[in-house]
Amino acid sequence: MPRHHRPEPPVRYATAEREGAHQVVDQLHGYALSSHTTREAAEAAARELAADPAAAIAAVEALDAAQSGPAAAERRILRRYGYAWSVRQDEMLDLMREFSYRRLETLVCAGHLALVFSPAGQPYYTTPERFEQLSPRLIRDGQESFSAAELNRLERPRSARQALPPRERYAPCELHGITLWRCMLCGPREHFECQWGACTANRITAYCEHCARTDPWRRFTLPPLRDHD
Repeated sequence: MPRHHRPEPPVRYATAEREGAHQVVDQLHGYALSSHTTREAAEAAARELAADPAAAIAAVEALDAAQSGPAAAERRILRRYGYAWSVRQDEMLDLMREFSYRRLETLVCAGHLALVFSPAGQPYYTTPERFEQLSPRLIRDGQESFSAAELNRLERPRSARQALPPRERYAPCELHGITLWRCMLCGPREHFECQWGACTANRITAYCEHCARTDPWRRFTLPPLRDHD
Protein backbone atom coordinates (compact mmCIF):
# COMPACT_ATOMS: atom_id res chain seq x y z
CA MET A 1 0.00 0.00 0.00
CA PRO A 2 1.29 3.49 -0.75
CA ARG A 3 2.46 5.44 2.26
CA HIS A 4 0.98 8.81 2.98
CA HIS A 5 3.67 11.27 3.89
CA ARG A 6 2.76 13.95 6.36
CA PRO A 7 3.62 17.44 5.12
CA GLU A 8 6.70 18.92 6.73
CA PRO A 9 5.83 21.61 9.27
CA PRO A 10 6.87 25.08 8.11
CA VAL A 11 10.16 26.41 9.42
CA ARG A 12 9.30 28.83 12.21
CA TYR A 13 12.59 30.76 12.47
CA ALA A 14 14.51 31.61 9.30
CA THR A 15 17.34 33.94 8.34
CA ALA A 16 17.03 36.89 5.99
CA GLU A 17 19.52 39.51 4.83
CA ARG A 18 18.44 43.14 4.92
CA GLU A 19 20.57 46.29 4.64
CA GLY A 20 23.78 44.35 5.16
CA ALA A 21 22.61 42.60 8.37
CA HIS A 22 21.54 39.00 8.83
CA GLN A 23 18.23 38.80 10.69
CA VAL A 24 16.42 35.97 12.42
CA VAL A 25 12.77 36.21 11.38
CA ASP A 26 9.77 34.65 13.09
CA GLN A 27 7.90 33.67 9.92
CA LEU A 28 4.69 32.87 11.80
CA HIS A 29 4.32 36.40 13.13
CA GLY A 30 6.25 38.31 10.47
CA TYR A 31 8.92 40.20 12.43
CA ALA A 32 12.69 40.00 12.97
CA LEU A 33 13.79 38.90 16.43
CA SER A 34 17.51 39.65 16.21
CA SER A 35 20.21 40.97 13.90
CA HIS A 36 23.70 39.53 13.34
CA THR A 37 26.83 40.46 11.43
CA THR A 38 27.27 37.03 9.83
CA ARG A 39 24.92 34.49 8.30
CA GLU A 40 26.43 31.71 10.42
CA ALA A 41 25.60 33.57 13.65
CA ALA A 42 22.03 34.17 12.47
CA GLU A 43 21.57 30.51 11.54
CA ALA A 44 22.90 29.42 14.95
CA ALA A 45 20.47 31.81 16.67
CA ALA A 46 17.56 30.45 14.59
CA ARG A 47 18.43 26.88 15.57
CA GLU A 48 18.56 27.88 19.25
CA LEU A 49 15.13 29.53 19.06
CA ALA A 50 13.65 26.44 17.40
CA ALA A 51 15.14 24.10 20.01
CA ASP A 52 14.67 26.08 23.22
CA PRO A 53 11.29 27.64 24.18
CA ALA A 54 12.95 29.70 26.90
CA ALA A 55 15.30 31.26 24.34
CA ALA A 56 12.34 32.18 22.11
CA ILE A 57 10.51 33.82 25.01
CA ALA A 58 13.65 35.70 26.06
CA ALA A 59 14.05 36.94 22.48
CA VAL A 60 10.55 38.43 22.24
CA GLU A 61 10.89 39.98 25.70
CA ALA A 62 14.16 41.58 24.59
CA LEU A 63 12.42 42.88 21.46
CA ASP A 64 9.65 44.39 23.57
CA ALA A 65 12.16 45.95 25.97
CA ALA A 66 13.98 47.54 23.01
CA GLN A 67 10.89 49.52 21.94
CA SER A 68 11.31 53.14 22.93
CA GLY A 69 9.86 56.56 22.34
CA PRO A 70 6.34 57.98 22.83
CA ALA A 71 4.70 54.96 21.13
CA ALA A 72 6.69 52.23 22.92
CA ALA A 73 3.61 50.68 24.59
CA GLU A 74 1.64 50.74 21.33
CA ARG A 75 4.54 49.16 19.43
CA ARG A 76 4.52 46.29 21.95
CA ILE A 77 0.81 45.79 21.30
CA LEU A 78 1.47 45.69 17.55
CA ARG A 79 4.21 43.10 18.07
CA ARG A 80 2.24 40.94 20.46
CA TYR A 81 -1.18 40.92 18.76
CA GLY A 82 -0.45 41.83 15.16
CA TYR A 83 1.02 40.34 12.05
CA ALA A 84 4.26 41.96 10.85
CA TRP A 85 3.69 44.93 13.19
CA SER A 86 0.19 45.65 11.85
CA VAL A 87 -3.14 45.53 13.71
CA ARG A 88 -6.59 46.45 12.42
CA GLN A 89 -7.88 49.70 13.91
CA ASP A 90 -10.92 48.24 15.68
CA GLU A 91 -8.81 45.47 17.21
CA MET A 92 -6.20 47.98 18.36
CA LEU A 93 -8.88 50.08 20.04
CA ASP A 94 -10.25 46.96 21.77
CA LEU A 95 -6.79 46.22 23.16
CA MET A 96 -6.24 49.71 24.55
CA ARG A 97 -7.82 51.73 27.32
CA GLU A 98 -10.51 54.40 27.22
CA PHE A 99 -9.83 57.51 25.09
CA SER A 100 -7.23 55.56 23.10
CA TYR A 101 -8.41 56.81 19.68
CA ARG A 102 -7.32 60.38 20.42
CA ARG A 103 -3.94 59.15 21.66
CA LEU A 104 -3.40 56.96 18.58
CA GLU A 105 -4.40 59.83 16.30
CA THR A 106 -1.85 62.06 18.04
CA LEU A 107 0.90 59.44 17.66
CA VAL A 108 0.12 59.04 13.94
CA CYS A 109 0.15 62.82 13.36
CA ALA A 110 3.51 63.06 15.15
CA GLY A 111 4.99 60.26 13.01
CA HIS A 112 5.44 57.77 15.88
CA LEU A 113 2.88 55.37 14.38
CA ALA A 114 1.48 55.04 10.86
CA LEU A 115 -1.99 54.40 9.47
CA VAL A 116 -2.36 52.28 6.35
CA PHE A 117 -5.46 50.88 4.67
CA SER A 118 -6.45 47.68 2.94
CA PRO A 119 -7.58 48.09 -0.70
CA ALA A 120 -11.17 47.95 0.62
CA GLY A 121 -10.48 50.92 2.93
CA GLN A 122 -10.11 49.07 6.27
CA PRO A 123 -7.63 51.01 8.49
CA TYR A 124 -4.62 49.38 10.17
CA TYR A 125 -2.06 50.77 12.60
CA THR A 126 1.56 49.90 11.97
CA THR A 127 5.06 51.22 12.69
CA PRO A 128 6.60 53.93 10.48
CA GLU A 129 9.39 51.59 9.35
CA ARG A 130 6.90 48.87 8.44
CA PHE A 131 4.86 51.44 6.51
CA GLU A 132 7.93 52.15 4.36
CA GLN A 133 8.47 48.42 3.75
CA LEU A 134 4.85 48.01 2.62
CA SER A 135 5.36 50.61 -0.15
CA PRO A 136 1.62 51.41 -0.13
CA ARG A 137 -0.06 52.74 -3.24
CA LEU A 138 -2.40 55.70 -3.30
CA ILE A 139 -6.06 54.85 -3.93
CA ARG A 140 -8.58 57.56 -4.76
CA ASP A 141 -12.16 57.22 -3.55
CA GLY A 142 -14.16 60.14 -4.87
CA GLN A 143 -12.69 63.29 -3.33
CA GLU A 144 -10.68 61.29 -0.79
CA SER A 145 -7.48 59.28 -1.24
CA PHE A 146 -5.67 56.86 1.08
CA SER A 147 -2.48 54.77 1.22
CA ALA A 148 -3.27 51.07 0.76
CA ALA A 149 -1.32 47.81 1.01
CA GLU A 150 -2.38 44.29 0.10
CA LEU A 151 -4.39 42.58 2.84
CA ASN A 152 -2.06 39.54 3.03
CA ARG A 153 0.73 41.91 4.09
CA LEU A 154 -1.37 43.41 6.87
CA GLU A 155 -2.89 40.33 8.46
CA ARG A 156 -2.44 36.58 8.16
CA PRO A 157 -5.22 34.24 6.99
CA ARG A 158 -7.54 32.90 9.72
CA SER A 159 -8.21 29.47 8.29
CA ALA A 160 -10.22 28.12 11.26
CA ARG A 161 -12.65 31.02 11.09
CA GLN A 162 -12.86 31.01 7.30
CA ALA A 163 -13.70 27.28 7.33
CA LEU A 164 -16.98 28.04 9.12
CA PRO A 165 -20.14 28.63 7.07
CA PRO A 166 -20.65 32.40 6.70
CA ARG A 167 -23.77 32.46 8.87
CA GLU A 168 -21.89 30.72 11.70
CA ARG A 169 -18.73 32.80 11.41
CA TYR A 170 -20.15 35.66 13.47
CA ALA A 171 -22.95 33.84 15.28
CA PRO A 172 -23.15 34.46 19.04
CA CYS A 173 -21.76 31.76 21.30
CA GLU A 174 -24.92 30.64 23.15
CA LEU A 175 -22.96 29.56 26.23
CA HIS A 176 -20.78 32.63 26.65
CA GLY A 177 -22.76 35.27 24.80
CA ILE A 178 -19.94 36.45 22.56
CA THR A 179 -19.05 36.08 18.89
CA LEU A 180 -18.16 32.48 18.10
CA TRP A 181 -14.72 33.02 16.59
CA ARG A 182 -13.72 35.18 19.55
CA CYS A 183 -14.81 32.63 22.16
CA MET A 184 -11.71 30.97 23.56
CA LEU A 185 -13.75 28.05 24.92
CA CYS A 186 -16.03 27.22 21.98
CA GLY A 187 -14.73 29.04 18.94
CA PRO A 188 -12.12 27.75 16.47
CA ARG A 189 -8.57 28.47 17.61
CA GLU A 190 -5.98 29.66 15.14
CA HIS A 191 -2.54 28.07 15.31
CA PHE A 192 -0.84 31.44 15.93
CA GLU A 193 -2.95 32.30 18.99
CA CYS A 194 -1.91 31.74 22.58
CA GLN A 195 -3.50 28.57 23.97
CA TRP A 196 -3.80 29.81 27.56
CA GLY A 197 -7.15 30.93 28.94
CA ALA A 198 -8.74 33.77 27.01
CA CYS A 199 -5.48 35.25 25.70
CA THR A 200 -5.45 36.07 21.98
CA ALA A 201 -1.79 37.15 21.78
CA ASN A 202 0.66 35.69 19.31
CA ARG A 203 1.93 32.40 20.65
CA ILE A 204 5.64 31.85 21.17
CA THR A 205 5.47 28.27 22.48
CA ALA A 206 2.07 26.83 23.37
CA TYR A 207 1.38 30.16 25.06
CA CYS A 208 2.44 33.75 24.61
CA GLU A 209 5.53 34.83 26.53
CA HIS A 210 3.44 36.53 29.22
CA CYS A 211 1.17 33.53 29.83
CA ALA A 212 4.09 31.07 29.83
CA ARG A 213 5.32 32.70 33.03
CA THR A 214 2.02 32.01 34.80
CA ASP A 215 1.55 28.47 33.47
CA PRO A 216 1.86 26.05 36.44
CA TRP A 217 2.60 23.13 34.07
CA ARG A 218 5.49 24.80 32.27
CA ARG A 219 8.42 22.35 32.07
CA PHE A 220 11.24 24.73 31.28
CA THR A 221 12.86 27.57 33.21
CA LEU A 222 12.77 31.17 32.12
CA PRO A 223 15.24 34.01 32.63
CA PRO A 224 14.30 36.87 35.00
CA LEU A 225 11.46 39.00 33.72
CA ARG A 226 12.50 42.20 31.94
CA ASP A 227 10.94 45.41 33.20
CA HIS A 228 9.14 47.63 30.70
CA ASP A 229 5.82 49.44 30.39
